[in-house]
Amino acid sequence: MDTASIHELVFDISLNPRQRGVDQEVVEYYASIFKEVIWPPIMVDRETRKLLDGWHRVEAAKRAGVYTIAVQWVDAKEEDLFPLAVKFNLAHGVHLSKEERLQAIIRMMREGWTHERVAEFLGCSMGMVASAEKADDLRGKLKVHDLPGAALPIETLAEVAKLDYIFQEEIAELACDIEAKPGDVRRTVRAIKKGDIESDEEIRRTMSDPEYLKARANAMPALEVDGDWMMTFATLVDRMETRQLTITPLERDAAVALFQRMRTWADRQLALLGAEE
Repeated sequence: MDTASIHELVFDISLNPRQRGVDQEVVEYYASIFKEVIWPPIMVDRETRKLLDGWHRVEAAKRAGVYTIAVQWVDAKEEDLFPLAVKFNLAHGVHLSKEERLQAIIRMMREGWTHERVAEFLGCSMGMVASAEKADDLRGKLKVHDLPGAALPIETLAEVAKLDYIFQEEIAELACDIEAKPGDVRRTVRAIKKGDIESDEEIRRTMSDPEYLKARANAMPALEVDGDWMMTFATLVDRMETRQLTITPLERDAAVALFQRMRTWADRQLALLGAEE
């Protein structure tokens, strides 16, 4: 097996598909066991000496005081170096995140790769390739209108892009406003498409509270019996929680009187439940 000096390698960060760069915790762990393990060779372009795969191993070798490392040479065109780097990093080691995979797909398509070629080369689904393209298109539209949603991760925009166009800008802005994670947006988009939520308050609650839909579903059987008044009250509470309201002194006095009556009623119900037990 061939070896190479670490000092010969060229570190072109544009060929590293990991947006977060080198994970120092991984490097520290690798370094602690580096001399005890037979590591797979790093992947290096023969002509340019550019590192394509093995960023963590190289950094760990340096930290362990090892400066000669096993290498597998790659003969490729300059335009194929990044796609190869992505493919090699998908095969082993620290996994690429979904965000990193989507970003890589977008870059390859911008460089002229067809959907079919990307999917075949990276071993991903055509659906994922199409999802990346739609998310990139949505980001472009949001940038044109200078909307905050353009700053969202591609993984989040890929979820938003599943909605009808008329909802996309609003949902993207909300996701940006509450700093929602991709999973929060995915949950909300599914609920919207299924028709489980419709109002602005329901959408905001669903995106910000992972347990909201579950609690709502659990409450529905009781509400179907005689719960119209309770649903109305719950809707009002939702609006109060999601909007900043200014009330007059007269409205405040009325609200205090109402809540005092509610507290009396709730105490009486709890007392009755205790007696039944």
